[in-house]
Amino acid sequence: MEYQNAAKIEEMVSYLIRKKKYYEKILELTKKQEEAIQSNNITKLSLITSEKENHIKEIKHLDKHNIKILEELGSNNQNLTLDKPLDSLLNQTQSIISQIQNYDLESISLLRSSIKITKTKLNRLNKRKRAQQSMRYQGLHPSRFVDIVQ
Repeated sequence: MEYQNAAKIEEMVSYLIRKKKYYEKILELTKKQEEAIQSNNITKLSLITSEKENHIKEIKHLDKHNIKILEELGSNNQNLTLDKPLDSLLNQTQSIISQIQNYDLESISLLRSSIKITKTKLNRLNKRKRAQQSMRYQGLHPSRFVDIVQ
């Protein structure tokens, strides 16, 4: 019985190590994503996003093949939390996921501000273009509105 329990824990540790490595790769990509947003490099941002999606698919695939381990971890068995390496891996993975979320939230706010700035610039350019067009046609067409000053 003791051997089976040790084998289960070893299998869980192996699973968590693989999952943690994928999350670490996603964290690295998320940091690069922020740099791509700041430099307005859309191509690089697209490549990074695709790579992140591939890692997420790998995590889902890993989870799919380790459903029993996930169920065991999800049951919050007290014996599992007493195991130091397992508990440490769970905490490290949770910390990495939190960092990814924070970086993603920062990236989202950068994208929103970039979109807002771009919209403002386009609006100004469109106003200038409309003003120039109206100046061109002003001499060709008679005025339509008459101001009455008293």
